[in-house]
Amino acid sequence: MRRPVIPLLVALISGITAGSLVNIPGALTLVTLLATLATLFFSVVAGRRGTVAFCLIISLFLLGILNINFYLHPYCGGDDITLHAGKEKLTIEGLVCSPPRVSRDKTSLVISSSRIIRDGIAVPVKGKILLSVKDSNNLFKYGNYIRVKVRLKEPHNFNNPGGFDYKRYLLYRGIRLRGYVSRPSDIVIMRESAGNYLKTRIERYRSRLRGLILENAPSPEGGILQALILGEKERIPEKIADKFNRAGVSHILAISGLHVGIIAFLSLIIIRTIMKSSEYLLLRFNIFKVSALFAVIPIISYAFIAGLRISTIRATIMILCFLIALLAGRGRDLLNILAFAAFAILIITPASLFDVSFQLSFAAVASIILITPTLGGMIPKGTEVGLFRKGITDIALFAVVSLSAMIGTYPLIALYFNRVSAIALLSNLFIIPITGFAVLPLGILFIIAAPFAPIATAFIQAASFFIRISVSIVDFLSSFSFSSFHVTTPTVPEIIFYYLLIITALKLADAWKSKEGETGHEFSGGRKTRFLPVMITRLGDMYMANRKSFLTLFLSFILLFFAADAFYTNMKTSGRKHLEITFIDVGQGSSTLIKFPGGKVMLVDGGGFYDRSFDLGKYVVAPYLWREKIKKVDIMVLTHPDQDHIGGLPFLTENFEVGELWSNGCESKNESFRRLNEVIRKKAIRHRIVDKTTPEQTIGGVSISILNPAKSASGKGLHFPDFDYNNNGIVMKITFGNKSILLPADISKFAEAELVASGMDLRADILMAPHHGAGTSSSTLFLKAVRPEIIVISCGPDNAFGFPNSDVLDRYARAGIRVLRTDKNGAVTIRMDGEDIEVRYQGSEAVDS
Repeated sequence: MRRPVIPLLVALISGITAGSLVNIPGALTLVTLLATLATLFFSVVAGRRGTVAFCLIISLFLLGILNINFYLHPYCGGDDITLHAGKEKLTIEGLVCSPPRVSRDKTSLVISSSRIIRDGIAVPVKGKILLSVKDSNNLFKYGNYIRVKVRLKEPHNFNNPGGFDYKRYLLYRGIRLRGYVSRPSDIVIMRESAGNYLKTRIERYRSRLRGLILENAPSPEGGILQALILGEKERIPEKIADKFNRAGVSHILAISGLHVGIIAFLSLIIIRTIMKSSEYLLLRFNIFKVSALFAVIPIISYAFIAGLRISTIRATIMILCFLIALLAGRGRDLLNILAFAAFAILIITPASLFDVSFQLSFAAVASIILITPTLGGMIPKGTEVGLFRKGITDIALFAVVSLSAMIGTYPLIALYFNRVSAIALLSNLFIIPITGFAVLPLGILFIIAAPFAPIATAFIQAASFFIRISVSIVDFLSSFSFSSFHVTTPTVPEIIFYYLLIITALKLADAWKSKEGETGHEFSGGRKTRFLPVMITRLGDMYMANRKSFLTLFLSFILLFFAADAFYTNMKTSGRKHLEITFIDVGQGSSTLIKFPGGKVMLVDGGGFYDRSFDLGKYVVAPYLWREKIKKVDIMVLTHPDQDHIGGLPFLTENFEVGELWSNGCESKNESFRRLNEVIRKKAIRHRIVDKTTPEQTIGGVSISILNPAKSASGKGLHFPDFDYNNNGIVMKITFGNKSILLPADISKFAEAELVASGMDLRADILMAPHHGAGTSSSTLFLKAVRPEIIVISCGPDNAFGFPNSDVLDRYARAGIRVLRTDKNGAVTIRMDGEDIEVRYQGSEAVDS
């Protein structure tokens, strides 16, 4: 077989994927694997090649399942740290086992726990925990053995369909529990340098490098240099990172195969140049292989200096595999080498399969290998010889390589980031040469010269100069309004058919270039095949004999799929006949998506955290909207300007097309409120102040009534004191046919009493729990007036407010009301056609009529 590694890689990937989707018992998998390996051994001895190949494929499939099980379903003994998660604080001792990640307002420490102390008695424990320490000011280092009193809890996901699985993300890194420390002084460093000796020495050198950069490079140059040398992106200002995203060059800021590849390339050139200076070395050694061998040293050294993070290790393994292939004289089949690199990485770290950087790196390299020859063949080959002509050809080839990588990674970028740069090709033509052949070499010289501060400073300043040029170029290119655009999340079939389209187009181009015309080589090569069924062999021969016709037909089928997919997506929205309301899981806050019959969309609030360190609009609500193929919000509603309702709206308003904004007119000194108003003015979005007197609105046959506040802030004054945001919140009743939903925001029993006394029809089948189920809301009087069948509570797990209140839950139970909670059920979707109600939530489904 020409490329034997590829089927082995496919088997391993299939096993890892199967193990991640289904909890297959490890013992059963292990027994089956051992039996398969025994069969493989006897087949090798007996010379049964067909059975050997089959057993090898099955063995790798089972190995993939077994390996991923170690991450997702680790063995939990009596000393497992997860047994101690709970509401009480524990005194824990452990080792800071990886370099701390320092961001603007917190430090993340991965602790390998060793024991807990309870009532003066030390209890041995095992397992990693992630500590978030507020404002630690770089107090902690790798190798610190610490003692801290902290409450441990399991990581929580925002359980929305297609949402990021944070809990699994941490499991892939061996982290089982989380803890939060508000004061660094609560952590006692019992001893230093308690970790691995070599790693400790390397971390000391990294600390010196970090200190020199902080002292001699201003922001953002210092942050970018720190990212390129130490693999630490936390110091890059958010605005600069966003500009790199818009310009399509954000990959420059994260150490990947590109960076390690450039280091390898420069090392090969330098070593070959040195060897060429000696006639003895030229005659005595194979210059190419010796260069490849010695290039390993700077590559591994760079990986250590970069902190040996998972992405860096993967990139290093990939480049080393290519060098090993060169040393073994098997460097011609690049695709097979790439498959071997992926195989080696997944054997060592199977969880890498689900890492974005792994997928992007291999998709980019595979695309360059497969697409560049076809696109490169389109570059005119002139007969003129000269430096200018060669320069133009090299630039064109570099553009083709960049374009090939972009084509291969587009679906993944759309899947994970929902943003595509329209100027990425142009940006890469400038930024990669500057970064790769100016900043990185100067950075390597800085690493070497670090013991000599004056020389190291000179290299830092020189690197900062080129970084400044890069930032200026990125700043200019990203300033254009068309520089980037957001896209909705592609589905799995769309991604598969996209890659089928690329492969088919390449095969068709190859068929048209071939000299055989319509008749190609025989699939079986004119020989009887031992392992393939006769029918498959004949079909293969038919394909090879009519390649162009088959490929053209298949290409037409793929294009037909995309046309049908676009038509279906459009009809699914514009042809919607039902009302659908989704209570998005935003933790302790509220955000509700309403899809009206006919396709219009309303978003009520955007969630938000009070410390503002995590933008719920950016990382939770927006990805959910993009997954739902939503790019326009016709009506955005701000019920009241508390942070847990307004926090996500600025990002959403800035990055989605918004028809109009409804609010009660309340103002706030909240930073999110200021940002929201700024975006509204900048985009000239209509801002509509609503209150009880606002006429009933009808959208797609659905009526919307505003029941509260009595008067808006733009009038003579709100019914309740202006500062009482909760009781002045917008209360909406949405009615479709004979069914209705009441959204009461955060009103308390006082506003509830006013609503009941007003005599308005409050009856609703579905009620969103007022104020997240707080004890000051959901009065018996109000519940009797609404008489809901279902109550949905939007709240965060184990939140600081104690929502929902236990007395309120008892009140719901006594009234016989079915309760759904976003902290337990995830996103809750109510779907109605005017007569029947269908309720869906994460991991379960029910239908009520």
